[in-house]
Amino acid sequence: MNIKSMFTLVTVLVLGSTILNSCLKIDHVSPTDTRAQLQYLTDSLYQRFNGKWGIGKNEGGLFLQVNTPAGSNLVSSNIEPGVQGNTYFRIASITKTFTAAAIILLQQEGKLNINDFIPAYLPNTPAYDIPYKGQITIKQLLQHRAGVFDITNQDIPKTVNQPYAGKRYGEYVRKELKQDTHTFTFDEQVGVVAQNKLSNFAPGTTFQYSNTGYNLLGKIIEKISSMSYSDFIRTRFLEPLKLTNTYSVWQGTDQRMKDPFVQSYLYLPGEPVENTPEDNMSLYVTEGNLVSTPADITRWMELLMTGQAGLTSQSVAMMQEMLPADVSHGVYGLGLTFNEGLGYGHDGAHLSFVSTLRYNPATKTTVLLVANFIKISGIPEIPGDITSRDAGFLELALGVRNTALRAAQIANK
Repeated sequence: MNIKSMFTLVTVLVLGSTILNSCLKIDHVSPTDTRAQLQYLTDSLYQRFNGKWGIGKNEGGLFLQVNTPAGSNLVSSNIEPGVQGNTYFRIASITKTFTAAAIILLQQEGKLNINDFIPAYLPNTPAYDIPYKGQITIKQLLQHRAGVFDITNQDIPKTVNQPYAGKRYGEYVRKELKQDTHTFTFDEQVGVVAQNKLSNFAPGTTFQYSNTGYNLLGKIIEKISSMSYSDFIRTRFLEPLKLTNTYSVWQGTDQRMKDPFVQSYLYLPGEPVENTPEDNMSLYVTEGNLVSTPADITRWMELLMTGQAGLTSQSVAMMQEMLPADVSHGVYGLGLTFNEGLGYGHDGAHLSFVSTLRYNPATKTTVLLVANFIKISGIPEIPGDITSRDAGFLELALGVRNTALRAAQIANK
C-alpha cells in the first residue's frame, strides 16, 4: 500500500524528469482535441514501459480519467476490452481519504476531538496497549506522525519471541499457517504491535507512513459509531452520495472483485507474468481495502474537496493543512497529500494497481491515472512486498504521478 521511497531526492527528481521528457510529448496531436491528446499521453507512457520491460499485450496498461467543468474523458491503453466508468478496480491507499473524512465528520458532530489522546476512544484491553498510547493523538494518526509500527509494511523485528519474527505478520498467517482466507481484525493487527511493544519513534517527532495507524482510526470509528467501519462508510458516505459502485471488502473469503473489473498483473524477474485478480483484503481495512470505479472515485474526490460529502468547508480546510512528509509524499495533511499543479488527493498501490487521484480547486479538475500492473526489477524478500525500494516500482509510480500532472495541464489549456 505504501509508496515509500528509500531512494534519495536526487534520484527521484532525475527519474521524474526523465519520464516527463522522454514520453510525454504530444506536439503532433491537434491542440484542440483534448481526448486525442489524453489518449496519446496514456499510450506514450505505456509504450515507454513496454519498450523497457516488455509488457505483454493486454497484460498491463493504464487508464486515465479527467473531469473538468467542460466535461469528462476516460481513456485506456493496452487494456481490453477497455475501461468504462463503471469498471471496478482496487483503489488501495486512496481508501485513507474515506477513513480520514469519517474521523473529521465525527469531530464535526462533536463526538470526538482529533487533538485528544487515543486511549479515550479505544478499548481498555491488552490488544490496544501499544507503546506511547497515552501520548498519541488522533490527529497524529491521521498525519502518519504517531510512530505506530506498521505490520503491513515492516518486518516484525527478529528479536521478538514470536514464530513470525523477521517476517510480515500477514504473510506469515496466509502463507506459513496456510490460512489464506483468514479474516484479519483490528484487535489482531494492533495486538501484534501491543504484544511485542513495537514502535518507530516518539509521537509527533517525524513522519512515517503507517497503515496500522489507520487501523487504529478504524477502531475509533467503530467504537464511537457503534457500527462496523464498512457500515459507517456505506451509510454516511456511499449511500447518501450515491456512490453505488464503491464498496468495502472486509471478509477474508471475499477475494475477487465484482464484475466488470480490471484485470491486474505482476511482473517479477525471471518469472512468467502473474494475473492477480484475487487477494485477502481484510488485512487492509481502513487503509487500502475499498473497491471503486473511475466514475465513482473521481466524483468522491470532487464532492469531498468541495464540501459536498457531509464535511463543512472548514473541515475540508483542516484536512488540507500540510506538513513536510518524506521524499515520496512530499507533504501530508489529514488523509491527503498535495502536489503543485495537481491538487489534493492520495496515491495507492496494491497487487497489482498503482494509482494517483487528485482534485485541483483552482481549476476544478480531477485526475485519476491507474496502472493495472506492477513491475519489480529485483526479487523482494517477500513476493507480495510492493515498495519503491525497487527501482522498477519507483519508476512506475513516478511515471503515473507525473503523467497525471501532464494530463491536468492538457485538460486546462
